[in-house]
Amino acid sequence: MEPIHATTTADVADLAARLAGARAIAFDTEFMWEATYRPELCLIQVAAEGAIGTADPLAGPDLTPLWDVMLSGPEILVHAGEHDLTILRAQTGAVPDAVFDTQIAAGFLGLGDGPGYTSLVSRVMGKRPRSGEGYTDWKRRPLSSAQIGYALDDVAYLLPMAGILQERLEERGRRTWVDEETDRVFDGVGLDADPREQWRRVSDSRKLRGKALAVLREVTAWREEEAARVNMPRQRVVPDRVLIEVARRTPTAAKAISQLRGLHPRQAGQVAEPLARVVREALEIPESDWPRRPAPHPFADDPRVEAIGALVQGLVRTKAASLDLVPRLLGNRSGLDELVRDHLAGTIESVEHPLLAGWRRDAAGAEVLRLLRGEIVLRVDPDPNGPGIAAE
Repeated sequence: MEPIHATTTADVADLAARLAGARAIAFDTEFMWEATYRPELCLIQVAAEGAIGTADPLAGPDLTPLWDVMLSGPEILVHAGEHDLTILRAQTGAVPDAVFDTQIAAGFLGLGDGPGYTSLVSRVMGKRPRSGEGYTDWKRRPLSSAQIGYALDDVAYLLPMAGILQERLEERGRRTWVDEETDRVFDGVGLDADPREQWRRVSDSRKLRGKALAVLREVTAWREEEAARVNMPRQRVVPDRVLIEVARRTPTAAKAISQLRGLHPRQAGQVAEPLARVVREALEIPESDWPRRPAPHPFADDPRVEAIGALVQGLVRTKAASLDLVPRLLGNRSGLDELVRDHLAGTIESVEHPLLAGWRRDAAGAEVLRLLRGEIVLRVDPDPNGPGIAAE
């Protein structure tokens, strides 16, 4: 099977024709993201039964035939595919209906928590893909044979490995679990975030309240839109620490902003005046429209939460071990503590908890509810080969 290295529109059409009708297509991308707001697509790798190749978007071909085949109904196979699907949506405005992510699947088969591609291929297939080009400059042309070989291995092994993992999942009755989790993980992947909600992601934003939080919301929204406009990383437009200082001090003059620590003189010349304008506008926002954080949970500081949460975590970890699941898939400690708080408040069934929905409820959630209701107890399992904790 000779790979196609598509650099022209005709090459892309040829590669797409070879993929047409495939039940599954392995998909990977190489991109650069260090100096831009959006990932810059540098190479596309695809493989199906009887076909494998790359497409070079930097050579300027029309990629439409390839995207059309990928969105025509085959299952798209990826490994840690968030960025790949984000790029696909950016290129086409859509994502495939059927996606299988081998990294997600690994957690349901006891193959580790978020294993890397090379590690998983080694464990599942006993082979080792080519390495050494992971941090290469994918924008530089021409691509070397080593770069192309490395890129092709990312899909050459992905196709058979996905088949092996899917067979194991079917044997254990877990394919629907993986499909449900994949839908959850990739829900909304690649969609633009609301600029006016990005203040929640700013470091140290929890230190602000009231008017300062309103200012932070507005200046952060401006930064998001400006970063998208100039295609530059957010922190290079204005660092988080500067946004926090602007929100805390509420300077309305460009000179005051340009003198803030952490803002490079060249940055200051570009952003001080528009930031000052945004601050002035934010100070006119009525208090009724200021962002507010949710009120603390009524049982936020209840000392019982830590003890009960530890019991719940013990049960969940035991269930995960017995099912050969990565414990994180069932829930982390903070999420379990939140569930305990809602139990103490009597709202556990009226508030959405991942552990109490879908496959997680079947795997462990129903048992956790029984524990919280006092219907079962936990005991130490004396069997040295046992799970350590047993419920009865």
